[in-house]
Amino acid sequence: MSALTFHVIDQPALLGRLALLPTGRARAGGPDRSAVGTVTIDRRLNGPRRAANGGFAAGTIARHVDADVVTVTLRRPVPLGRALDVVTAGRGGIEVIRGRRVVAEAAPGVLDDGPAPVPPTFADAVAARAAHPLVGIRHPLSDCVVCGPARSDGMGVTPGPVPGRPDLLAAPWVVGAETATAGLAHFPAVWGAMDCTSYPAAALRSRELCLLGTMTASVERRPHVGEELVVYSWTREHHGRRYETSVRLVDAGGDTVARADATWIALRRQRRALPVPAGRA
Repeated sequence: MSALTFHVIDQPALLGRLALLPTGRARAGGPDRSAVGTVTIDRRLNGPRRAANGGFAAGTIARHVDADVVTVTLRRPVPLGRALDVVTAGRGGIEVIRGRRVVAEAAPGVLDDGPAPVPPTFADAVAARAAHPLVGIRHPLSDCVVCGPARSDGMGVTPGPVPGRPDLLAAPWVVGAETATAGLAHFPAVWGAMDCTSYPAAALRSRELCLLGTMTASVERRPHVGEELVVYSWTREHHGRRYETSVRLVDAGGDTVARADATWIALRRQRRALPVPAGRA
């Protein structure tokens, strides 16, 4: 692993320049919008170093939408430790506002109905985590609360290629008490586990940095503390900088606990250096 490096330009500049999806427009409250509350993402729940993990943010926002399947669109990085206003937005949706800027939107959604690959075993998921290509390498997502390999207070859901199935990413998740209440995983933690594992396998192989644009998810049940789960993903489509992926969280019996579709956007400007490992020159 020491032969591989992963470099990008300054993270705040990257986040500021990324146009995840069309329009991060300014909005003022109007007659068709009313305040419904606030959301605040705890400072320890980061993805990039200075912004919230996309899955935790999306899962927190999704709780304000009355639907079994919710789509959350992240228009810009969600700040940590700051109360953000939530307002209604029509058709059962909401917007999350910082000042006059829309940070995120959420509304009832629809999941892709295509077939899912056969789930990896828990042992294969453990092996996949060990094969994560960026373990020990500092990069903008290495301190993520969900997938950061060195986060002692993190979830340990570090995805890697499944043995013999390189187009699948997988990770094990043993639900910890720090992400649970009354013995059940927090709803946003389930979204977080699926977020990081839904990262495009091809982008991880090529050390291409992507950020989450949209996430559509359905949670069948909240898993129990100590439960051993497998989360795995595959890419459905890839067009230019845009990847469409799907992810499943399954229990020991292979039953679906939660599922999601995600859109990932590769950053326009990134520098990568991938030296040939010793002995292959």
